Amino acid sequence: MSLFSLEPTLTASGGDEEDARILRAVANGDRDAFRLLHDRHEGLLFATIYKVLNDQADAEEVLQETFCNLWRKAPLFSPERGRPLTWMTSLARNRAIDRLRSKQRQARLRDALEVDDTRAVSAEPMPDGREISGRRDDCLAVRRAVVELTDCQREAIEMAYFHGLTQQEIADRLGEPVGTVKARIRRGMRRLKAHFEAAGSDD
Repeated sequence: MSLFSLEPTLTASGGDEEDARILRAVANGDRDAFRLLHDRHEGLLFATIYKVLNDQADAEEVLQETFCNLWRKAPLFSPERGRPLTWMTSLARNRAIDRLRSKQRQARLRDALEVDDTRAVSAEPMPDGREISGRRDDCLAVRRAVVELTDCQREAIEMAYFHGLTQQEIADRLGEPVGTVKARIRRGMRRLKAHFEAAGSDD
């Protein structure tokens, strides 16, 4: 049954119980419920994200990521863990913080590279075509290896190695046990290692 058949009761006055019912419907794959959830809380979640990022375009993109996350993680919500709206705004804020940290790291890396490039002008000769080609091949190899990971492994590894989160922080963000996160990272790193070892043996 579509959640829209329950619309008179679900949209009457709002509240935690109503949000919890909508989330349960979303967890069961009800797309009408998901649209209703979007319509009810898009404004509040956008405001939460914008407060962290202070950037319209970034906030809109993170809002889309947040709702994709809500679609996937709705089965993880439990009333015992708090109010539905608190849980949703927490997901939104965490996504925004991840984006902010990523931009800050990119800015620091860009600044560091600019300094290194300035020093390298007089210290190092320009790389030849073979070296440039080798670097490009290495980048492509890394991308191909990461693509081969499962979504869960890729997400855990990116949060650990690119976002700088601890395993406990990753577990909290994903709503998963720490042991599950550790296992995903371990299996993912093994797959990456095996990929590069196989590639090396083919050379």
